[in-house]
Amino acid sequence: MKVAITGGSGYIGSCLIKKLEQQPWIKSVLSIDVKLSNVQLGNKVNHITHDVTLPFDDLLTEFKPDVLIHLSFVLNPSHNKDQTHKINLSGLTNALQAVVKANVKYVIYFSSTTIYGAHSDNPEWLNEKSVIRPKDDFQYALDKAESEALIKDFNSNNKTIKTLILRGCPVMGPNVDNFISRAFQKPVLIGIKNYNPPLQFIHEDDVVELMELCMQKKFTGTYNIAGNGTMKWSEMAELIQARMIKLPSFLLYFLTEFTWQSRLQSESNSAGLDFIKYRWTVSTQKIKAKLNYQFRYSTQDVWRIFCEQRT
Repeated sequence: MKVAITGGSGYIGSCLIKKLEQQPWIKSVLSIDVKLSNVQLGNKVNHITHDVTLPFDDLLTEFKPDVLIHLSFVLNPSHNKDQTHKINLSGLTNALQAVVKANVKYVIYFSSTTIYGAHSDNPEWLNEKSVIRPKDDFQYALDKAESEALIKDFNSNNKTIKTLILRGCPVMGPNVDNFISRAFQKPVLIGIKNYNPPLQFIHEDDVVELMELCMQKKFTGTYNIAGNGTMKWSEMAELIQARMIKLPSFLLYFLTEFTWQSRLQSESNSAGLDFIKYRWTVSTQKIKAKLNYQFRYSTQDVWRIFCEQRT
């Protein structure tokens, strides 16, 4: 099997390529990314430096992949909304266009459980039929939701191409390095007074193994993925041995938005605080039943591994 991966130099892309190049059923891998990978690539892997906001029909047509895995997406918050949106949506549009031109028959897209939004009236467990309602001004979730809608339209016009959407909760593991993991490197964690929501994590190995399995089975549809169980915000702070400071909601939202707008910090605007205020946990029963998959790592396992790595 030949696999093309956009965003191959990113966190998940690097983990996936490292695993795929060891598999005998993988003939070759094409990594497409605007930056070079920071991990050594094997003989099966060919990296091409390319900006996905520019068409890349010719790259896929020449490589002739069986599968395209689209991972190119801006995770870290940015003050440049237009450029971020261009990368996220134009990149996906170009990927789908290239799929058609190169006659690729299977596409995997990595989405996010943040598209459900963190709301006070969320049920205990959100499932794939729950309403998608990303929070205003939380661009990551808004662009993920718009991307899913784009794929849905694509499906209706391209019946012969199979697609899979995996809605993942935050991914953690030994190789993680993003604004989420860096937030937990600090000696102090900020919480919201009178709120202590449960959260979910998924291990990078589970994400990679799921993608491998889905490629082999040409699995289609939309599925939530997350490690079993949850951890409350206060439990996470205790296990990582960070001091928890809880502030009143109105004060923390004001301070966060003020420092974001004045560019005193670039980690998140106030919309991001909703995810440590309200519950947004998802059910994974659908993928367990359809694919007979059991997650290797629970949410608590993932968090413990991260804490041990940090120390």
